[in-house]
Amino acid sequence: MKIIKLTSVDKSAIYINVEHIGHFYEVPNKMEYGRVKEEKHTRVGTTTHNNGGFKVIESVDKIIKILS
Repeated sequence: MKIIKLTSVDKSAIYINVEHIGHFYEVPNKMEYGRVKEEKHTRVGTTTHNNGGFKVIESVDKIIKILS
């Protein structure tokens, strides 16, 4: 079992078992009325919860490097 540490968008630490990662993908800035409503982040979903995943600040490339 390997656990990795990621950083949520609110700057708190998230520890995830890599065997339970179901998906991860980048979400671009969400613009509304010319303003950024939601900053760019990466969504990491686990196979043990159906909550849409965690919002983290690490990029997909950085997560891949952490995993390898």
